[in-house]
Amino acid sequence: MGRLAELKENLITACHILDRKGVMDEHGHFSVRCPEKGGVLINGKVSPGKATEADIILLDLDGNKLEGDSEPASESPLHLAVYQKRPDVMAVAHTHSPMIVTLSISGIPLRTVENQGACVIGSRVPVFEKYGLVNNFDLGNEVAEALGSHRMCVLKSHGNIVVGESIEEVCVLALWAERAALRQYQAMLIGEPHWYPEEELEKMRQQEYGSKGHIKTWDYYKWQLAQ
Repeated sequence: MGRLAELKENLITACHILDRKGVMDEHGHFSVRCPEKGGVLINGKVSPGKATEADIILLDLDGNKLEGDSEPASESPLHLAVYQKRPDVMAVAHTHSPMIVTLSISGIPLRTVENQGACVIGSRVPVFEKYGLVNNFDLGNEVAEALGSHRMCVLKSHGNIVVGESIEEVCVLALWAERAALRQYQAMLIGEPHWYPEEELEKMRQQEYGSKGHIKTWDYYKWQLAQ
């Protein structure tokens, strides 16, 4: 399998996993850099849970469609602005994670309460405070500025974006972020959570990535999808 075909296959798999797990609903989108083609692969204007190879399109970083039949999602500038600002980012997921949205509606910041959350939430998660769709580059650039060097940015009352070095990593981080938000919510129902100590965050991230826990998680959910 060539690199382009592999990227498309993994992109579709990630869309289907996040849809099945209730993290990415009918309006989410997932993208990946494609250096060989000089652009970004992203699911077009189709629900990610039903995306096929025919629904994947190639955009340049200015949003011009280079390949594919589907129309670009209206929030494509959200992805492209991040790629322009962050050359280290190879993949971006925009989801409407239910518990992340719920906490943001309540104005409750995400904080790390368990191991995997340390890898994506860290010490804090920035929040983009404007409402509505991020459907132009002005807003996309503002989100990219808010994201900064973080792995995730919450879009208040809307969703979130997760970034990383590969499709597999971003898919897993999006799953872990939603699970961490759920654990935080559940703990807050009982009482004051025991927040993860600041000095332990980097150690946990090193342990998780050193043991390739995100690869194990990707393999598991990919297997589960096939059952």
